[in-house]
Order: sequence, then structure tokens, then C-alpha cells
Amino acid sequence: MSPKSILILISFLTISYSLSAQYTKKINTNRPGRSQGAFSVGNNVLQGEGGFGFGKEKHTLRDTQTSFFTMDYEARYGLLIEQLEIRLDGTARGDVVKRTVGANEQKTTRFNFVNNTIGAKYLVFDPYKRPKKDSIDLNSWKAQHRFKWKTLIPAVSVYAGMNFNTADNPFTPVDDPSISPKFVLITQNNWTTNNFKNWVLVTNIIIDKITTENPTYGWIITTTHTINDNWAVFGEYQGQKSDFYSDDLFRIGGAYLLNNDIQFDASLTTNFKDTPSIFSLNFGGAYRFDWHKKDEIILEEGESIGIQENPDDLEDNEGDNFEDIDSEFEEEENDTLNARKTPFINDFEDDDHRQEIERELDERRTAERLERERIANEKQAKKDDKKFRKEERRRLKREAKEAKRAEKARLKEEKEKAKMIKEIDKELDQMEKEQGVDQELDEIDKELQKLDNLEKELFNEEEKDTKELEKAKEKELEEEEEDIDAQYEQMKKEEERAQKEEEKRLKKEEKRRKKEEKKRKKEEAKAKKAAEKAKKEEEEKEKELEEDDGEGL
Repeated sequence: MSPKSILILISFLTISYSLSAQYTKKINTNRPGRSQGAFSVGNNVLQGEGGFGFGKEKHTLRDTQTSFFTMDYEARYGLLIEQLEIRLDGTARGDVVKRTVGANEQKTTRFNFVNNTIGAKYLVFDPYKRPKKDSIDLNSWKAQHRFKWKTLIPAVSVYAGMNFNTADNPFTPVDDPSISPKFVLITQNNWTTNNFKNWVLVTNIIIDKITTENPTYGWIITTTHTINDNWAVFGEYQGQKSDFYSDDLFRIGGAYLLNNDIQFDASLTTNFKDTPSIFSLNFGGAYRFDWHKKDEIILEEGESIGIQENPDDLEDNEGDNFEDIDSEFEEEENDTLNARKTPFINDFEDDDHRQEIERELDERRTAERLERERIANEKQAKKDDKKFRKEERRRLKREAKEAKRAEKARLKEEKEKAKMIKEIDKELDQMEKEQGVDQELDEIDKELQKLDNLEKELFNEEEKDTKELEKAKEKELEEEEEDIDAQYEQMKKEEERAQKEEEKRLKKEEKRRKKEEKKRKKEEAKAKKAAEKAKKEEEEKEKELEEDDGEGL
């Protein structure tokens, strides 16, 4: 098929089908597997994918060992419409082939492109564009979670391209032409139901170089599972049949999404034959230049096709009700409509997707309500705290004033008491002088001194008794601790003694077992010797009988 025919076919398909949105918020790559997804990168999006790999091959029939290094590249661009993508890809390989001839080892170094292909992919059928509406009983858990057979209907794309081969290429047939066609039928299932959420199945049916003397037929089956928002794993089976080379390859690996436009990946490839056996490791990544501006909307038959602008460009009074709701949603990979750029839920989304969006809306509203309540509670707590601090300052000031007034009153009262005491002392001194009571006062002082001494003696005796009681209690506690320590030591010694006895018992048991084993081996050796002796005697008897028979003859 000529390039002109391919362009005519693509133009026909473009006219025959309605527009649908292929753009996704996150990068959509074909790596780390070798299959193509059914969906394009989106209009006006340029995406580069590439990587390198290294490994070994061993061919038992040719008795060769090959160490190789590969570099692959892929450039994808969404052209004109959402369904159409042009693609340039290729793989360069360099290897060292070792072969032993006699006592010498021969090495051959090779380098060239394994393939270089340019082509276009077009989405023919998208089951996620207008899914049939199911009537589901929202009160039935079984009805909401049962498997839906319609999810087995895949999206279908076709790919047509041209291979470009260089002269004297060691990795292609000798008579391989410089230009040859390549066709791929692509199917893709996105299982987003409750039972199979986050699983993707991609199938490629490949017809390559059909116009040459060595056509190649192949198939690739890839399944991908998204673990979380950043990590995904995949498994892949690739089959290839041709007169030049046939093989069955198996790959496993994973990918890490750094952000919406960058992805890194790693994979391992092997096969199960030895002509040759293959083992390789591959590492790579992808980067997207996102110049996508508009989401194209599918309309029913009879309606005109329109372009829905990005809701960020709409007036504030038209988009305020939707921006807060849709701002946190991230679109599923390969979904047909960018939910974050469309300010409404399209009536052609399937019920599971609609329920998922409604559930996320409920969660978002609940989170916003809880956030508003939290902010209100924080404001109320701040107001209460401010009011409490203000009342506390007033209370402290009031208490300080009352304390000052009380202190002044106390000082005034003490001054009055001191003044009164001085006046009383003066009056008593005057009375003592007049009445002569000095001797009586001296006697009273002596009696008071005696009473003080008695009180001191009683206090000292009580203190002494208290100290003796404390010492007695401390002594009892020390004795109790010593008893506990002695019991612990005794228990520890008993445990050690039991452990030693157990070790002795085990050693005796081991010695007895070894002795029995040795005895058994001796008996077996003795029995063996007896059997050999009996066999030898029997052979001697037979030999004597044969000699006797010979003499008799």
C-alpha cells in the first residue's frame, strides 16, 4: 500500500466518524511494553518516549553468545483531530557475538537499526463515547457490583505505517527492501467497574512487511494494573512468526509517574527457547509537551459539532458553581472526556463513572463542610480564648487592687496595734513601779523558762522515738529485699542447674544415638562381609564343580 493510499484511507475514516476527546490530564504512554494503546495522545500534544536496554543471548545450535545494548525511541503527535496520531519509532542495536572455533574465540561487533517506522493511528470505535444506560437498583449492593458484560467490548484502532531499512543491515533479511508496509489492529479494554477497577487490557494484531519475501505476523497482549496514583505494573506476551525469525517473548515491569507530564519505567524480557535464549533489562521514560487547548465534545446525530472552551476562560458568574467541585478531580487514563476541563457531567458517561463522580462530589462536599466547621470552630475558639484572656486580665487587676487595699489596711492595723502595745507597756511599767511587782514577774519568767525546757525535752524524746521507728522500718525493708534477692538467686541457680541437667541429658542422648549408629554401621559392615564371603565361597564351589565337570568330560 502506497503512502498516498494510506492518507486517503485516514481521510475517509476521519470523515466517517464523529469527534471524541482523547486527551487525558496525565501522560498516556505505550511504555514500558511493546504494544500500542488504542487511544491517541490528544490534539496538539507532542510526546517523546525512549529508553535503553542491555542483555544476553545464547544460541545452542550455533554455539554463540551475544551481549547486546539497545536504544529505542518514539515520537507521538496528535494531529488535527483527537482520534488521529502520527508516530515515529525505531530501535538501534549494538552487540558483540562470541563464537568458539577450535581453541580460538572469535568476536564480531555489529551496530545498526533493527527497525525505523513512521505511521498514523486512528481510533475507529470508542465504546466509552456513548455507553448504554443501565437501570440499576441503588438499594441493591449486588446490582451495583455485578460484572457488566458490556465492559468486554473494546475500543478499536487501526495503525498503518512504513518501515525504512538501511543497506547491509545485519538485523534484517539480506533481500529486505528499503521500504515496506506495516499494519496493526489495536483493541483496548478499560475496566473501571467496582470489580475490575484500574485494569487495562491491550491487544495488537500485527502484519509487517507483507509485500516482502519474509512477511512477519505477530501479536502482543498487554495487561496493566494501576496500584495508586503514581505506580503501575504490567505483564506482556509477544509472539512473532516469520521465516527469518520466530519467537515468544514475555515481559514484566512497572512505571512511576513523577508528575502529569513525566513517567519513568523499567522492565524485564525473557523467552523459553534456546535458539537463541534471551534475557534483557530495559529502562526508559516519557515526557509530554502539552499544548492542548480545547476539549472536543460529541453531539448526537442531527446536532452541529461544537468546540467547548476550557472552563477557566468562561465568565466568573457562569463557572463559579463548577470550578470548586471539579478542581480536585483527575481524569482516568484514556478516558474520552477531560472531567477537569468540562464544567458539567456529560449524559453519555456510563453509570459506574457517574456514580464514581457523584461519590467524589459527596466526599468533596463533606470535606468542604467539615473544613468550614473546623474553621468556624477555630474562629469561635479564638474568640472564646480572647474573651477569656480579657476577663482574666480584669480579674487579675481587680485582685491586685483588692490585695493593695488589704495590704494598706493590714499595715494600718499593725501600726495601730504597735501604738496600742507601746501605750500598754508604758502603763504596765508605770503600774510595776507603783506596785513593786518586779519580783513576781521574775518568778513567772523562771517558771516559763522551766516549761520551755520541759517542752524541748519532750520534743527531743518524740523525735528520737520517731527516728528509731524509721530505722526499724528501714531495717525490715532491707531484710525483706535481702530475702527476695536470695530467693531470686536461688531460683536462678535452680534454673541453671535444670538447664545443665537438660544439656547433660541431651549430650548423653546424642552419645547413645551415635553409639547405636556406630554399632548399626558395624553390624551392616559385618553382614556385608559375611554376604561377600558367602558369595565368594559359592563362586569357588561353582568353579570347582565346573573343573570337575571338565575333568569328567
